[in-house]
Amino acid sequence: MTVEDVTPFGYLRLAGGRFDVAEGLPVVSAAELERYALLVSAVARELYIRAHPKRQRVPRGFNEAFDLRLTRVDRGSQIPVLVRPKMDDGGLFQSADWHDDARRLVNSALGDIATGHRIPASFPPAAIKPLAQFGRSLRERERIELADSADDPKRAVLTAETRSRIQQLARLDELEIETVVVGQVTGLSSTPPHVNVTVTEDLSPRKIEATFSDSSVFDALHSYLGYAETAPPVAMSVIAVQNRGGVIVKITDVLHVEPALPQAWSERLRDLAGLGENWLHPGSEPPSSEVIERGQRILFAALDVEVPAPVIYPSADGGIQLEWRTSSRAVEVEILNSGSLEACWYGRANDDDGEDRSFQDDDPDGVADFVKEAISE
Repeated sequence: MTVEDVTPFGYLRLAGGRFDVAEGLPVVSAAELERYALLVSAVARELYIRAHPKRQRVPRGFNEAFDLRLTRVDRGSQIPVLVRPKMDDGGLFQSADWHDDARRLVNSALGDIATGHRIPASFPPAAIKPLAQFGRSLRERERIELADSADDPKRAVLTAETRSRIQQLARLDELEIETVVVGQVTGLSSTPPHVNVTVTEDLSPRKIEATFSDSSVFDALHSYLGYAETAPPVAMSVIAVQNRGGVIVKITDVLHVEPALPQAWSERLRDLAGLGENWLHPGSEPPSSEVIERGQRILFAALDVEVPAPVIYPSADGGIQLEWRTSSRAVEVEILNSGSLEACWYGRANDDDGEDRSFQDDDPDGVADFVKEAISE
């Protein structure tokens, strides 16, 4: 075969969520391009066999002829520009472009499924599992758009909801997803790699069996290991399996572990993040994402020094206030929209007793230490 030139291979765009916040394609999302190539290859093979019923396999060189390449990532959310070399196959495939036919069939199938229709009868059953794998890393509000070209208004849209519909239509008992699970590490072994995870996101905590492939994850998991409810909450990036009801039934790989806030604290911050303009009175501002993130850092630091849960509420000027009260003292931390942090404590029986202090935005540990000292005395 001789490479003569390259030709565009359809149009693919990743949008929403992580793809809209900054320039460039998230490295972890590049795996979706590989899943897309594997899906197209699987469909192309089935189309060829269907057209040649006397054959049991594709000709030698069939898979190698599909050399999909990423040349750049354009802006507009993130648009990976995919091309493939034009090749002279010597008539091996009878001048049919099986991979381009497969691309069009994938687009058509996803378009039908996303609009409430069934998986087309023309879609090869043997390629349904690769279809279900495509988009595994998509999060809420993220999507993959597919079309013949950038100017084509007819686009197939793949979302996490579309994948769940594929699972239901294909009657797949299990669907693999990449997600974040909040829970507690209550059991751990290195040989064989095994983790007991108590998921605390649900209304009633439940245990899930998990494993990990990267040995370095063991140390991170071990640092958060605890007994039952005494284990600290953690957020785990995982590859998990969910059933048809959307419930995670097992974790096949733990990829990353980091501290997590208790569910009630996280839910309260989400409530504050969802406030709109004029939420209290005309002119009142909701907390910005920057204020929410600064509050989160302070709460993480408070967890580290074992400070109890505060009362969390918004201020009308777009800030957040954290309050701790004991029988003798009240402690307040105000995260101002202007970027500064103000902390104070005062004696509840004596208005002259107290202390005010300002902190730098990058000193959440100092704030947490101040709170702990104030409520401990």
